[in-house]
Amino acid sequence: MEQFDEVDMYSGLAAMHWSAYDDPSWDHDFYKQVVEQAGGLALDVACGAGRLLRSYLHAGLTVEGVDSSADMLAVCRQKAEADGLSPVLYCQPMQELNLPKRYDCIYVPCGSWTCVVGRDNALQALRRFHEHLRPGGVLAFNVYWGDWGDYDYSNPQKERVYPTEWVPHVVKEFDGERRLVVERRMTAVDPVDQLSSEERRYRLMDGETLLQEEIHAGQNHWYFKNEVVFMLQVAGFVDIQVTGDYTGEEFGPQHTGTIVFVCRKE
Repeated sequence: MEQFDEVDMYSGLAAMHWSAYDDPSWDHDFYKQVVEQAGGLALDVACGAGRLLRSYLHAGLTVEGVDSSADMLAVCRQKAEADGLSPVLYCQPMQELNLPKRYDCIYVPCGSWTCVVGRDNALQALRRFHEHLRPGGVLAFNVYWGDWGDYDYSNPQKERVYPTEWVPHVVKEFDGERRLVVERRMTAVDPVDQLSSEERRYRLMDGETLLQEEIHAGQNHWYFKNEVVFMLQVAGFVDIQVTGDYTGEEFGPQHTGTIVFVCRKE
């Protein structure tokens, strides 16, 4: 399966799309509690437009951000400065993390770790997190549960044709009659490597006039609980806790949204 540029899905009009997701509600309190309990300095990995970062800075927490997309970081800085904030931001892929500081907490929200393409690169990202934590430092992140592209494990013989048809994804309204219309389609799904590929088409409209159109491609892996636990162990983490849906409950079949991992460096 062809591998794509990991930054592409978060550049150009795609960055405009992602920056419009400013609702911190579903995971805000969970990661905030992790940062508060760890104390000291935290790092928001794949911080994007600063959905959580800016809120935590407003709350008086000491948090820095890193993202692989310069476009997303530009939006983050613009929004932060409009709120009177001056965040410390770095532009690096998480699997190549090489920062001058060490942190008491690293968190990776929105399942962003699964966007690192290739198991070796994903493991390297965990190792880089471990290297950047102080002794006793905490790592927290989530992977989405049941997000397997359009693959159905209960019907593996089902015929699938790629690319699929374009389907509506979301419409983001802006000032006046400007809006961003987003469609998506699957371009490949590999159930063995647990890797899905998709394209998203972005159309910036002013009323019925097309102002700009872009297509961006991306991939993400899906993971199961025990393989992530094993990867964390290989990367050197201990005290691995696995919960579901930000409830604090041990992950089980009743959880259908996300698997949450919290662990620490000795």
